[in-house]
Amino acid sequence: MCVLCASDGHAQRPDDFAYAIECFNGRRYAQAAEVLAHVSATEPERTEADLYLGKSLFNIGRYSEAEVALQRFLNFRPTSSDALYLLATTYFRQGRAKEAIDIFKYAAAIRPPTSDDLKIIGLCYGLLEDFTNAALYLDQALASNPENLEARYYLGRVRCEQNDFDAAISAFKEVLRRDQLNVKAQNNLGQALEGKNETDGAISAYRRAVELNNAAARPSEFPLLNLGALLLRRDEVEEALSLFLRAKEVNASSAKVRFELGKLYLRIGKSENAEQELLRATELDPRHIGAHYQLGLLYKRLGKVDLGRRQLAISEQLRKKSSP
Repeated sequence: MCVLCASDGHAQRPDDFAYAIECFNGRRYAQAAEVLAHVSATEPERTEADLYLGKSLFNIGRYSEAEVALQRFLNFRPTSSDALYLLATTYFRQGRAKEAIDIFKYAAAIRPPTSDDLKIIGLCYGLLEDFTNAALYLDQALASNPENLEARYYLGRVRCEQNDFDAAISAFKEVLRRDQLNVKAQNNLGQALEGKNETDGAISAYRRAVELNNAAARPSEFPLLNLGALLLRRDEVEEALSLFLRAKEVNASSAKVRFELGKLYLRIGKSENAEQELLRATELDPRHIGAHYQLGLLYKRLGKVDLGRRQLAISEQLRKKSSP
């Protein structure tokens, strides 16, 4: 039942907007959004309702709807930096990095960006694979607020993309100094060490990430996958298989998990298991080049020549499309 309505279905609260703001301030965003949508529809002169409606919808992940509410508010208040920065962030959340950057630049001419604003701009450039500008804005975010751990973490990610592994290691270690339970930073520390070919250090970092991951409220498959893949390269097949199976328990819908598991089964001669996992990987991600390729090789090995040719042809088509 609508929270706006009394038992007869008609009576309204004395001041719906005030109640909505109370919900918003109490982080009851879904409830606030419901009330604010009603206020926006029935009291169009109360334009502030659309700003808070956009904020509420953003906080519950309804980004396209938040965009509409914010655009409506900006029709009346086109120089609201608060609305502009949030609109840019909704574009970012929808993967529309170029549009987000354009809005950020417009907003910055009205009000200097905060550390978090600069972080989002950096991440937009990261989506566009412009890692030079990504690092520039993330550095600015940290200059504005050295305590912005997300900006420092993402700067480490960018440094990895630039193959500047020493800088990446430094960034991840600093995050961990301030937040010892940060699974993502610990896992990425392992990746940076692996990038430097410091295998023993990478394995130690991954093992710590797996340990932290076990205690996490929402565990990730990535520490398990990364440790398993590195151990597999050292021919430690049994432990790698155990780790991949645990990763599958964490996220059975991950094409990467199914692919790695399928490759391992191929390696140890379990063709039926390999086929099952690789086929599932292609179903979860039809554009996974490696899964199609390995499945093609497996089918040819099993004498299923036509199926093998088909999978190899798909992998080649995908490879050509992905080539610059």
